[in-house]
Amino acid sequence: MKLLCADIGGTNARMAIVRDSTVLEIKIYPTDQVKDAIDLLKTFLKDCHETVPDYAAFAAAGVVSGEEVKGTNIPWNIDCKAIKQELGFRKCIVLNDFEAAAWGLLAVKDKRLLHIGGGQPDAFGTKAILGAGTGLGEAIVVRCSQNWKVLRSEGGHASFSPRDDTGMELLMHLRNIYGHVSFERILSGSGLAEIYEFLIRHDAKKLNDFLAVDRKKRPAYVTALARQKNRQALEAINFFFKAYGDEASNLALKCLPSGGVFLAGGVTMALLDFLQKSPFIQAFEDKGRMSGLLRSIPVFVVTEPYLGILGAAQCLITNLNE
Repeated sequence: MKLLCADIGGTNARMAIVRDSTVLEIKIYPTDQVKDAIDLLKTFLKDCHETVPDYAAFAAAGVVSGEEVKGTNIPWNIDCKAIKQELGFRKCIVLNDFEAAAWGLLAVKDKRLLHIGGGQPDAFGTKAILGAGTGLGEAIVVRCSQNWKVLRSEGGHASFSPRDDTGMELLMHLRNIYGHVSFERILSGSGLAEIYEFLIRHDAKKLNDFLAVDRKKRPAYVTALARQKNRQALEAINFFFKAYGDEASNLALKCLPSGGVFLAGGVTMALLDFLQKSPFIQAFEDKGRMSGLLRSIPVFVVTEPYLGILGAAQCLITNLNE
C-alpha cells in the first residue's frame, strides 16, 4: 500500500511516497517558496509522476486542531477536508511535526541512534523526543496496554529559565526585545544567532559584520566561525548546548523516559560534532537531588534524515489499523 507522507518544517517541506516503512520517492521544497498545502501536493505529484494515493499523512510545524494544522513556523495552514475535496484522498491525517518525529522513534533503525549518555533503554519504557531546528519541538511516546501512543506538545514554547549570570543577562536582553522568552527562542537556528549577537553586542565591528549577514544565514555564519575556533562563536554554541541539556532534563523529569531521551532536528544535526564535545550531558544531569536519576536515563541522537516521514507513515498505518 502506497502512502503519501509529508514532513513540513519551517525551512523545508519533505514530500515522500512510502510503502512498508520504506521511502520510495522523496522531494524537498523550501517552505517559504510554497503557496499553500494543495499547491505543494500538486507540485510533488507532478514532479514524481505519481497518481493520488488513497491515503496521506501531513506532519507540519504548527498546532493541530481537529483535521487542521495552524502553522506557527510555516506561513500557511493545512486543512485535511479541503485537501480531500480537492485531490480525492480516501483518508488523510494531520500531525504536529514533532508528534510525527515521536512516531518515527517506533520505526527508526538502531543504527540511526547515537547513544551519548545514560544507561540502556527499557524496550517498553516511555520515550521523550525534542529537537532544535527552525523551532524547538517536543513530544512523548507512552505504552498503553499493548499499543504505543504519542502525546503531542508545545513544550518548546515554555518559558526559558537561565542557570547562570550569562543566562540571566541574555534573558533580560531578549525580554526587552520580545517580551516572553521561550526555550525555542534560545534552542533553534535563530536562537543560536541571538546568543552570538548578545555575546558580541559590545564589539561594534563584529556586530556590524554579523548584522550584515542575511538573517536566514546567520546560524551557519556562527557555526562557520566556531569551526575556525572563534572564541565567542564557540561560547555561543556551548551556551546553546547547556540550555539544550537543561531543557532535555526538564522534559525527562516530567515524564521519566526509561525508554530514552532522543534528540533530533536540523540544528542538532548541523552541530553534531560540537554536541559530542559540548557540556550537554553535564547540564542534562545537573539537577541537584535528581542527578542520580538523570544519569540513568539513556540519551540518544537520532541521525535518521527522514524521521518525520517515517513517523507520519507509522501514525497513518496505526490509524488505519484501529
